[in-house]
Amino acid sequence: MPTDKKPGFLMRNPIVHTLVTLKGNPRACLWTEPLFGVPFNLFTPLAAVYMAALGLDPFMIGVVTTVLLASQTICAGLGGVVTDKLGRRLTTTIFDFFAWILPAILWAVAQGPWAFILAAFSNGFWRLTETSWSLLMTEDAEPGKIIHLYAITNIAGLIAGFVSPLTYLFVRHYSLVTTMRWLYALMALCMTIKTVLIYFLSTETQVGLRRREENRGVSIFSRLVESRFVLGRMFRERHVMLTIGMVAAFMLIKSVNDNFLPLLFTEKLGIPEENLSLFNTLRTLVMLVFYFVLVPRLDVRLFKKPLVGAMALLMVVDGVFFFLREGAMALIVANVLAEAAALSILTPMLASLNMQVLDKEERARMFAFSLMLALLVTSPFGTVAGWLSKVDRGLPMLLNMALAALSIGLALRLDHVLQDNDLI
Repeated sequence: MPTDKKPGFLMRNPIVHTLVTLKGNPRACLWTEPLFGVPFNLFTPLAAVYMAALGLDPFMIGVVTTVLLASQTICAGLGGVVTDKLGRRLTTTIFDFFAWILPAILWAVAQGPWAFILAAFSNGFWRLTETSWSLLMTEDAEPGKIIHLYAITNIAGLIAGFVSPLTYLFVRHYSLVTTMRWLYALMALCMTIKTVLIYFLSTETQVGLRRREENRGVSIFSRLVESRFVLGRMFRERHVMLTIGMVAAFMLIKSVNDNFLPLLFTEKLGIPEENLSLFNTLRTLVMLVFYFVLVPRLDVRLFKKPLVGAMALLMVVDGVFFFLREGAMALIVANVLAEAAALSILTPMLASLNMQVLDKEERARMFAFSLMLALLVTSPFGTVAGWLSKVDRGLPMLLNMALAALSIGLALRLDHVLQDNDLI
């Protein structure tokens, strides 16, 4: 008689099965991810309001955003050569300190704009570790499971949604500024633990070992000069540039929402500051449902319909946010839920698509340059969005609508190019 048992209900879900059966570097990267995701998602909804509480007006918040994006651009350009030189594992360990631990300390003790500007510059190093950490997680993984790995990455952060009501209680009891200082201190502690654990639980990838050996005795500057040929190749490959265009548009949409949607809620729609964490909880619940139910059915090779549909939904959401007035709570809640549905599709799909279109052996430099090019496009718009918000808190939503429309056009063109050239 056969003794094989059918997997349980939960284990039949591809996301759950992938999470439970993780081994090696994916396990080291993803099982420690809540140490980043929980504190990050606790303070993010209130970050812009915290800056405002310490005296920064919307224009200065836009300046901080621009400094952050400029720093990210520089670090993204260096990410590939540094990762190939030091290896995926060591790069992640060293630069996570500058990317998260140091900025969290600066945010926790901030008294004015200069602390936020310095923290923004240091925080930009996360684009360097994004390259190294992503490659550490994915290079030795099965290609068909990469979209699942990115989904799990986001799920780890969404766990914070279940504890974010604590932020609501702390803000009501201790004030916004005191609560945020403690949350940033928690971030510094958690990221210290996470950085140490990843170093000891992971190993260098096979591609990483080859690239590190090839770069032995070669300076980073020499590799940067040589990288112009890799960059030139990227410019000649239309499918790569179209993907970068979509990633850039989505990055800017996310940046605008993270920095200026809270100001729209509190200053134009009359929502109390402490209620922002409750909206984050609602958003979390919707995204978790989509990650477990819809994302496992997504195939990066069939990206057109989900990408176009999700971007169209974002256009509607931002249009509604622009026209909303104080008191329309039902519409605000419905809009937050619709935004969460769109983000749950776009976040893992665009990350997987960007990784998929890059050459395997040159993935470190190409991935880093793709981030750099996306950031070169988006960097100036932090100040632009800040100026728009100063004129009217709803105007950044119109910018997002235009970006979503552009993304739809790029997605349609990319599908045509990939199909014609049988590239995916």
